[in-house]
Formats: sequence, C-alpha cells, structure tokens
Amino acid sequence: MLLLAPGQLAWVKETLPPLTSDEILVRTTASAVSVGAELPQYLGGERIATPHGYPRMTGYESVGVVMAIGSGVKELAVGNRVVAFYGHRTLGIVPAHKALQVPVGVSDALALLAILTCDVAKGARKLTPEPMELTLITGAGAIGLLTLWVLRASGAQTVDVIEPHAERRALAMELGAHASYAPDDAPLDAVYPVGFACSSSDAAFAALQARMRVGGRICVLADGNTQPLTLSPDFHARELMIIGSSDGWDYQQHARWYFEQVRGGAPALECLYEERIPMSDLPALFARMARGEVAPVKILANYEPDGDLISFDANI
Repeated sequence: MLLLAPGQLAWVKETLPPLTSDEILVRTTASAVSVGAELPQYLGGERIATPHGYPRMTGYESVGVVMAIGSGVKELAVGNRVVAFYGHRTLGIVPAHKALQVPVGVSDALALLAILTCDVAKGARKLTPEPMELTLITGAGAIGLLTLWVLRASGAQTVDVIEPHAERRALAMELGAHASYAPDDAPLDAVYPVGFACSSSDAAFAALQARMRVGGRICVLADGNTQPLTLSPDFHARELMIIGSSDGWDYQQHARWYFEQVRGGAPALECLYEERIPMSDLPALFARMARGEVAPVKILANYEPDGDLISFDANI
C-alpha cells in the first residue's frame, strides 16, 4: 500500500526480486497501523528532519509466515511465524537476522506489539526508574499505554497517567495504572521523579514538566511530528533532565523477554486494537481518521489469501 500523495493511498502490484542468501520471503497474515506515526504521514503535515518524496511505502509492523529462505539462512525455516519491518504488503522480503520469530501461543495481534514495546522499553532503560519511584505518563495513546505496560511488567509499582479521553483512561487502568486523570483533574503536586512524555501535545508536555519534582528526569517518547514540544519555565526552575528516545534498543533480545510475558495471553493489550479490519479497508479507514470520524489507539489489518493480490512461488 503506497502513499501516492497526501490523502491518496492505493494498493499497487509489484514484482519481487529473487531472494539473496541471507533473506526470507514472508507472506503477511496481519499488519498494524501505528496511528501516531502514520496518520501525520497520510495528512502530509508531519514534522520530520528529512522530507520524504512520493510515492512512499506505508507502515512498518507486519507479521506473517516464512514461505522461502535464502541458501545461507540457518536460524529460520519455512513455516515459521515472524514479525518483520516491511509495512503494509501482502509479501515481504527481509534480512533473516531482522525477523523476530514468534513462538506458538502468541497471537498475531500481540506479536506485532513486540516492535513498539521495544521502542518504549529503550526509553525506560535510559531513565532506569526504581520500582518504588513514582512515575507519570502524559498521553494514553499506543505509546503511552505500552510504556505503562512495559513499566509495570518490569516491576514499577506506581504509575499514573494523564489523558483527556475517558476510554483511554479506562484502558490505562486495565493495564495497571495506579491512577488515570483527565488533564483538569490531575493533582498539581510536583512529586514525580520520573516522567514519560507520550503525547504529541505541547500542553501535555508542559503539564508533565509542572508535575516533576526538583531534579526529576523525563523521557520524551512522543516524536514531535505534529507540533513542537517546548521547554517550559518549570524545566529551568526544577532543574529537570530531559532525554529523547526513538527506535528500539535490541529487537531480538527484547522479543525474547516480551514473548515470555504474553505467551499465555494478554487480553488488556489486545484491547489496544480498537479497529480490526480486512487489509483492503485500510485506505478507507485512513480517510475516516483524517475526517475525525474515528480515533483508534491501534489498528489491526487482517490479510487473507486473495488470488488477485497475493501470489508467490515458495521455491524462490
């Protein structure tokens, strides 16, 4: 699925090249939409250091079944399920060492979250919060909710969340938040030594800085692709430390930990997918999001074998 221009998505048929010795061919069973990253791209107004041209590929979270392997691939076999970084495609060719093998008992929906949980875990590793340190998250979109889950799974005892939408505050409580506040209801006490900025709103970033204690440390996980995030007077008055974090720290190592956490199922995490649709409906859903008709935390697109869209030769 290519973005041909702002607001113009289309499924385009392409011919795949032969596999090299270290590559695998994956038939997609599902892909996820990272709304915070992909919707600004669709709208054409994302703030990025290096502008992209058109047409451009979409997405980066895919899960599927290995259909063929290169002659040098030893760690994977035909029939394995993997998570890979190739986006909204019915088939993908990826280096074998970049594919994350999915164990039996982990659903496609949960498997796809291995990517973003690694991204937020990198930020958590940078701040290294102690289990008893009070932590505040601003923004309960996908990044904020997954940050909450990673912190709680890593032993954090008290994590509070500020989020304007009631449904997302409820999701935060299901994922183990100590408290979940609307912005106007959040206590004004500056007591938090650790904070995570997971909202793209500058107002939310200011609210986080205002609630940090002197010497507090903040990790900015929101990528600032919709509006600038600015340092408020509280940054100086409270002598805060603010660091940024982006891609994951080690996807393979993190995946081993993550899959152990969710192997028996994780219903609260599955609830993040507020839209589950056939992959053919992705362009229409992006149009609905652009019009403000829906605002899902996460989207799961299911792929079914379709003689027109999916064809492959397992003997490549």
